This record gives sequence, structure tokens and C-alpha cells, in this order.
Amino acid sequence: MKTTNYSDRRLEVTEAVWRVIIREGLDRTSMRAIAQELGSTTGVVTHYFRDKDELTLFALERVFENLFRDMEAGVKGWQGLERLEQMIFAVLPFAPSGIRGWQIWIAFLGYAIGRETLIEEHRKRYDSLRQMICQELTDLQTAQLIRKDIDPVLEANALIALVDGIGTGLVINAESFHPDQQRYLVQRHIKTLLAVSPTIAES
Repeated sequence: MKTTNYSDRRLEVTEAVWRVIIREGLDRTSMRAIAQELGSTTGVVTHYFRDKDELTLFALERVFENLFRDMEAGVKGWQGLERLEQMIFAVLPFAPSGIRGWQIWIAFLGYAIGRETLIEEHRKRYDSLRQMICQELTDLQTAQLIRKDIDPVLEANALIALVDGIGTGLVINAESFHPDQQRYLVQRHIKTLLAVSPTIAES
């Protein structure tokens, strides 16, 4: 996925948005609060973004851009089932810094309810994520590494649901999902996809 270049100032505003959201919640995130976070006037913020929805969408795009970048970087040098595993691992908040992205994403999702334009943007990004995982599953089926009876779309949805559950649970209770536990849950699920060899099937 190609990374878009943005002005340093717009990205600086986005970083301020993230900090305010995590500290105050998105419902209390206003153009004025962001300006205060930047130590500037509201006019500086509105110079780059017309309103809160436009700013929110831009910040959401950066969250998903970082996500897809991490996924692409995470699978480099890996093949087969390990590649799928590393792709899923890249999405999970193993490190404390990864929790920030999940906090922001969950806040955005709640804010998007009732705002069809923002909901549609969420759909587009989920579709992109689903397509990436579907392609990996299709490749694994072609290589006969996972079962032929698996529907890649349904399985991609299952993996996304697993990741969503872990990420949301961790945001609610940071002690609930240690990195080792996150890895275990993903690996346990992936094992259910494995192709059964003829020898095992006949025994």
C-alpha cells in the first residue's frame, strides 16, 4: 500500500487529536481543545480542517495507514502459515504503544455511529483488511497448507473478529491479554485451519 505524503503541520495536528482523544474522549474532542493541545489558535486548526468530522476522518486514515504499513512490514521474509500468523500479530497491541491505536480506533467507531459518511469509511478499511487476509488464505489453500473446505471470506471475518475481541478487551482491561496470551489465541485458531494429511485422515 502506497503511503501518502502530508504536510508536517497536518500530521502534527493529527498527533494532537490522538492525544486529546485518549485523554478526554472523542465526544469532548473539539477544535478548541485541539488548538489548546497544539498551543495555537483555533484558526490554525481550521486552516487545515474545515470541521471536526473532516479532522476525525483524516486522523482515522492515519490509524489505518499505520496498520497496513505494520502488516506489510510484519510479513516480510515469512512464508506459508507463519506469514499469516505474522500478519495477524502485526495488528495486535503487543507493546504499550500499540494500545494507543486501538484506543483511537474504538473512539472513532463510537463517534461514527449515526454518521453514515464515517461508517462508510470504516467499511472501506475493513474491506481492505478482509481482502488482504482473504488473499493469504487463498494462497495457503493453493499451497495445500490449509483445508480446502474453508471459505476464505468467512475465515477472514473470523480472524478479524478474533483480533477485534482481543484489542477491545485489552483497551477495557490492559491486564486481560498479555502478549503471550494474544499469540496463543491466534496460533490456536490458525491450527484449526490446517490441512489434514492423508495418513492422519486414514488413521
